[in-house]
Amino acid sequence: RGTLPSKASISFTLCAGRRVLAWQMLSRGVLMPSVPVPAAGIAVWNIQLSEAIGISISLYDHKVGGGAGRHGDPNADVYAVIARPNNAILAVADGCNWGPKPRQAARCAANGSVQHLNELLFGSSAPSSTQEVVQVILDSFNSAQKSIVRNGGTTTTLCVAVVCELVKPQGDLRWGLCVVSVGDSPCFVWQNTTRQVLEVTSAAHEGHNRDMRDSGGCLGTSVGDEPDLGNLICSFTLLAEGDIVFVTSDGVSDNFDPVTLHEGATTHGPSASPPVSLPVLTPDQRQAGLLANLAHIIECSRSHSNDGFLRAWEVMDGIVKHIIGITDCQRSCLESSNFDNPVLTTLERRTKELEVKDKLKTMSGKLDHATLAVYEVCRVSTNSSTKAMWVAR
Repeated sequence: RGTLPSKASISFTLCAGRRVLAWQMLSRGVLMPSVPVPAAGIAVWNIQLSEAIGISISLYDHKVGGGAGRHGDPNADVYAVIARPNNAILAVADGCNWGPKPRQAARCAANGSVQHLNELLFGSSAPSSTQEVVQVILDSFNSAQKSIVRNGGTTTTLCVAVVCELVKPQGDLRWGLCVVSVGDSPCFVWQNTTRQVLEVTSAAHEGHNRDMRDSGGCLGTSVGDEPDLGNLICSFTLLAEGDIVFVTSDGVSDNFDPVTLHEGATTHGPSASPPVSLPVLTPDQRQAGLLANLAHIIECSRSHSNDGFLRAWEVMDGIVKHIIGITDCQRSCLESSNFDNPVLTTLERRTKELEVKDKLKTMSGKLDHATLAVYEVCRVSTNSSTKAMWVAR
């Protein structure tokens, strides 16, 4: 808990040779930003690009008889994806709990962080190593925190990933992924050569069972005007061309958890009383199952393109289809129960709620807001210096 750490208090374990020229070098050796503009440093958002894509949806049930929309509205998730010729920024913020104030916190976090990165990752003072890139991301969390407090938000998770091209590649590993995260919005990498999924933020929960009721940390007003940095982590990962980086909210990742899918059970958290037929999983087994489930769904979404590379849109399409499908029974059950019917008495409504609660325990999946930002590691061919996407609900 407390203020974000200074540069002097952070330790990094980076091997020799992992120094980077973070962005595109021009003839003068100066890294140039996009045209300065008011919206988080980007002139035009919502430009479609196959290498960089994102989506934010609600998996909650529709209101029946009680007005338009879904339960859980408004969606408090926010994402940003920015792709330049040889680098990218991905950010996902998931407002904790429901309502306008968590949404405000998520908006402030994503906007404050991305604005900071677009100002400091370019120009004469641009970082020259992966350690410096991580420090800039970490500093952007300070900007995010100040924005949340200043604008009346409450609390939110935040995960920010920066992909950059290396000066000294290690074989085919020509790219670096720098990530800073607090909370339970994880960052993953689909490795094209091994066709496996790696979670680069796993240190936030390593050796511990996930508790879907607790994000483990957050920015915003957790303790007065201070954040909860209980699981703040910094990480660096080498990447090859064709790898896919994706950052998600827990509404996505939890729907690949083998406990959520009723493939296993846990002795911790809301699913601590498992059916006898399910094996009890250790934290490591649970994590391995989640990654295997992600890899399977992603592999099945491949369109068998001629070059053998998976595309960002294919990853997004496969993941979204899975999380919608796995939660469909829960939505149907809740919508058919008609809780919102105004003619129900308090006793009738309570009886229905208990009946439905028992039914939901037998169903796979988790209803939540689900957000996904995806980037294909490659040199982006664009006519302009920036292709960017932004959604703030």
